[in-house]
Amino acid sequence: MASTVYFVSLRAENEHDTVLGRLKTCARKLLEGKLSSGDLVAVKLHFGERGNHGFIRPVFVRAVVEVVRELGGKPFLTDTNTPYTGFRHNAFDHLETALFHGFGYPAVPAPLVIADGLRGKDHREVEVNLRHFRKVTIASAIQEADFLLVMTHVKGHIEAGLGGAIKNVGMGCASRLGKQMQHGGTFLPEIRKEKCIGCRRCILHCPQGALFLNEHGKAEVRPELCIGCAECLLFCPTGAIDAAFSAKSELLQERMVEYAFGALKEKGEKVAFLNFLLDISPDCDCAPWHDASIVPDIGILGSSDIVAIDQASADLINRAWGLENSKLGKPLPPGEDKLSAVHPTALWQRQIDYAEEIGLGSKAYVLEEV
Repeated sequence: MASTVYFVSLRAENEHDTVLGRLKTCARKLLEGKLSSGDLVAVKLHFGERGNHGFIRPVFVRAVVEVVRELGGKPFLTDTNTPYTGFRHNAFDHLETALFHGFGYPAVPAPLVIADGLRGKDHREVEVNLRHFRKVTIASAIQEADFLLVMTHVKGHIEAGLGGAIKNVGMGCASRLGKQMQHGGTFLPEIRKEKCIGCRRCILHCPQGALFLNEHGKAEVRPELCIGCAECLLFCPTGAIDAAFSAKSELLQERMVEYAFGALKEKGEKVAFLNFLLDISPDCDCAPWHDASIVPDIGILGSSDIVAIDQASADLINRAWGLENSKLGKPLPPGEDKLSAVHPTALWQRQIDYAEEIGLGSKAYVLEEV
């Protein structure tokens, strides 16, 4: 059976029919009848790494939070800490980054909670009994919330291909241990010595101390310590690190989906998803920069089905014109796979297929304009 995916157009010709107004209508359609008065509502976001500006604009978050409050919910904005060193590595730096990016009370009337605690160790085990994991570790504040409202900036991703709602929930709701378990054994960096300038950025951002400078001032890898998070590749300024995937991208994606299953397992119908197809960059918001969009802005999607909303997001991206002034390198016509063009080794469809296989939702959907 096809799931409903609401579509919010970006067209607005006067103050009586605005994007923010339609977004609030969409949020109300998703929440009414499911959100109970007094529910603690985890609004799952990505606050963006310092230097990045592609994350969801706080004004959109405010509009959704206002609807949650109108319906009697108690919303809090949340994300989990990263396993690598950066500005979201612990709750102190993470909260400061969220405030720096505009997610404080002056913009959004909801408190900020880092869901896995001060150092990323605050989690609850959830039994899933799936292909790769018997149990998964979900951040405590997300696990204990009554309602999970997921707001996702849709973009590409170096390992998953698509950074949509499934990744936002699967990777983003996991504690630090859960993130490491998902990445383990999927990637091993290869150093191109002729390009390495010995800047140490890869070393500083490695969560495991798996990289070091040799006697020639070039980076080297300790394979036995590497967990495959690919942060070194993301942060290298000269392209000296190649993606030598020791396992197919599908393995990471399937693990990610199983974590999404765990995060959603006990929520029942108390979930909703909003995907923002704006500033659609080739890489994740974890990067301390934001690259040019690979396609024009499309709109905002809403659904109660995590599988349907990600399938619709990917379809709409691939039906759009690919932009020449982007990582694509040339204009690509509607119908060509833009996500695979920027990350050809990351076959993004697997995460959606596997999510449907284990019962998270349906790839069949009907778009309904709000």
